[in-house]
Amino acid sequence: MNLSLFISIIATSILFNIFKFFEKYKVVSLNAIIVNYMVASSLAFIIPEEIKPFDYVIHQSWFPISILLGFMFVVLFQVMAYSSQKIDISTTTIANKITFIFPTIMGILFYSEDWNYLKLIGFIVAITSIILSVENKRKFPKTKSYLVIMALFFGGGILESLLSYCQKFLIQPFDTSIFFGYLFLFAFLFGLLILIWNIKKGNKGPSKKDIFWGLILGVPNYFSMYFLLESLNELPSSTVFPIANMGVILCSTITSVLLFRERISRKKSIALLCSILAILLISSHDLFS
Repeated sequence: MNLSLFISIIATSILFNIFKFFEKYKVVSLNAIIVNYMVASSLAFIIPEEIKPFDYVIHQSWFPISILLGFMFVVLFQVMAYSSQKIDISTTTIANKITFIFPTIMGILFYSEDWNYLKLIGFIVAITSIILSVENKRKFPKTKSYLVIMALFFGGGILESLLSYCQKFLIQPFDTSIFFGYLFLFAFLFGLLILIWNIKKGNKGPSKKDIFWGLILGVPNYFSMYFLLESLNELPSSTVFPIANMGVILCSTITSVLLFRERISRKKSIALLCSILAILLISSHDLFS
């Protein structure tokens, strides 16, 4: 497996499971997420050997999209944290990572990538896995569960499609880190506006534990996204997204069972198998041709 893709899978799996500690230690997820984006943005500006001036950045075609993505990141991150705590990690992971079908469809329609009936069947199986993955074991309202999961699914799909488009047409390889630097910076700024609004409404500001877990979260968040985009420089998106998402589903589900003793029901097991089957079907041409 491509090293960049492997690192992205591990980092994303760690990220999902960190959310579980939020509930255990009563961390305010929004506060920690805001700190996380500050850390991720700082890493993106520190790691590159060359820092590009703002005058260079503002004239890049990817700059306006980084603003939109920054807003989407902070909203979806909050939904992801909420779902991990209120529903469970494996359900959240399946809904979030099965979104690979969006950039895959985009690749077929706009990038002239190959398609076949196996991919079509894979899309149907993917939707089935999302429906099966929603369980009500925490007595969380079932209708609300579906709304949360579908928000993750469609929101994540649009986000991944935009990232794939940016990588393919807009971002030079040497600009990958600086692109994420500004993306995370805008996510931080949008989150900060939400935080200020909440404080004006009487909510408390970030506590020490919010800051601590935000610092921890920011490191795998940066590396998961950076190495995902790096892998797209070496492999086609129709290969990267399915393999990445299959790896994350497996890793995060296994670690949630080992670390948090989450039980995988028969229904959830079928959903997990469906998600893996969907990924294999959609990526079959690239994996076995």
